[in-house]
Amino acid sequence: MSSMLEELAGALGGDTLGALAGALGADNDAVGKGVAAALPALLGGLARNTRQGDGASALSNVLGSAHDGSIMDNLGMVFGNQWAQKQASRDGDKILGHVFGQSRPRVEQQVQAASGLNSSMVTKLLPILAPIVLGYLGKKMSGAGSDQVANSLEQERVAVKQNDGMFGQILDMLDGDDDQDGGGGLMDMAGDLLKGQAGKMILGQLLGGR
Repeated sequence: MSSMLEELAGALGGDTLGALAGALGADNDAVGKGVAAALPALLGGLARNTRQGDGASALSNVLGSAHDGSIMDNLGMVFGNQWAQKQASRDGDKILGHVFGQSRPRVEQQVQAASGLNSSMVTKLLPILAPIVLGYLGKKMSGAGSDQVANSLEQERVAVKQNDGMFGQILDMLDGDDDQDGGGGLMDMAGDLLKGQAGKMILGQLLGGR
């Protein structure tokens, strides 16, 4: 079981998920599956970036300033207020560019295939989730140095790969390990993505054990 994923899923479950589904105009189950598929990709992408150049120090600086965790104190406002949604989406698009780079379309396709959400809903969902994930990390890692932030994310990535081979393949995709088949193999098994240990755990947190 992966603690960061569990905590994030818990923060986004229940009424919060309902508010997010309302903002997207989709049903709770589909949005829950979309969130469950997106969270490990976001954390995995951040973990990858901290292993590159000055990525760890850059993330640590961002967590100590723009993403200090205050967004986690009122997620309902983010999902229920149109202005707040636009701000989160605008910020989120920039974050996704840094986190995923050229892998972003493949991540979007994976989330769409795993959840059943249409492409326009996925392109709205990911930018909303991105600043929430950074806000969660900012709150959890308050006062932590860049090495600690990088180590915590790497431990999370390793735990996901060990506990759930399907989610592990998403992390491999972000690292470019599936470039030979263009991600086709991963797309083929998208329907089974949330049936592994980590997938079931996240969905349980989001959807109340359904």
